[in-house]
Amino acid sequence: MITSMAAVLLSAGCAPAAPSRVQESQAPAFTPVRVSDCNGVESVVKAPPQRAVALTPAVLELLLWLDLGDRVAALGMAPRPGSLPQQFSAQVAAMPSLSGKYTAGSGYKPVPREELLSIQPDLVLGGFSSNFDAPGAMSQKELAADGVPSYLALSTACESALTGPQTGFELVWRDLENLGKIFGVPDRAQRVIAGMKQKIAPVETKSAQLKDADRPTVFPFEYDEGTATPYAPGNQQVINAVIGKAGGRNLFADQNKAYTKVGWEEVVARDPQVILIIIYDKGSQAANDARFAEAEKYLLDSPALRGVRAVTGKRFARLIYEAASAGGVRNADAVVDLAAQLSPAG
Repeated sequence: MITSMAAVLLSAGCAPAAPSRVQESQAPAFTPVRVSDCNGVESVVKAPPQRAVALTPAVLELLLWLDLGDRVAALGMAPRPGSLPQQFSAQVAAMPSLSGKYTAGSGYKPVPREELLSIQPDLVLGGFSSNFDAPGAMSQKELAADGVPSYLALSTACESALTGPQTGFELVWRDLENLGKIFGVPDRAQRVIAGMKQKIAPVETKSAQLKDADRPTVFPFEYDEGTATPYAPGNQQVINAVIGKAGGRNLFADQNKAYTKVGWEEVVARDPQVILIIIYDKGSQAANDARFAEAEKYLLDSPALRGVRAVTGKRFARLIYEAASAGGVRNADAVVDLAAQLSPAG
């Protein structure tokens, strides 16, 4: 049975262990690689990057799981305190941060050309198209003209990479494989991927045995994005895969898009059995618990939601955005955590 007290804060201990560094002297000579990214941009990397710039935290985290933090010369923007696994905190704190940032209602403020080039990057990584396309941003074409390869991740927000609903984590694995090739550490990438697969395998086996009627309908409610007109994640958002693998059914899985704005009337009409509250990591268990409790109070106090099964039965689940709604290694942890909350024995 789902309990509103079962807060889920993904700790360092529940994510796949960072792969051990191989002895570089034993590594084979690097062969130049050509890698295609979300935009279809093909970059030729002639040597493993040593001064990469990660413009957004999502791609930074992929590098950290590949034990490549020492190859990061600067961050486009610093991650929010506590939003990355704890074992990476000291390393990330020592990384220089440039002037890129996201502003609510104003989108992405990019790192200016001069500032970015002053780092002398040998690779620039983005997670969202705005990292390269926002007004004032240095485009991938401009970077290439300056001899700097670039890579726009597939797993963060790349709709062009999708051929159908997201029901698995193949885009995350493609990013890991591509980065493994670029940095000359393909074995590390395969170990991280294998760790994710091993973690979710028991849950997948159990979930595959469920009939649709036994899968509760789940509304993923991103509380920090606002309550007046909630975002409804569709089947092209990674949370769709997390819910499906955990044994549930995304309430808006019929929407062939990443997100759509819906009125609460539509949520009420669909009458979810579970409301999955998703918040941005606040940096501590206590702060997250308080925010989850605030979200639950909002749902319980809302007159419009009083007849919804999830509300009347207080069937709330909890996940952190950085693990559940952003493509990455911690998606495997989100599956395991949500499955435990959806389970009758949870």
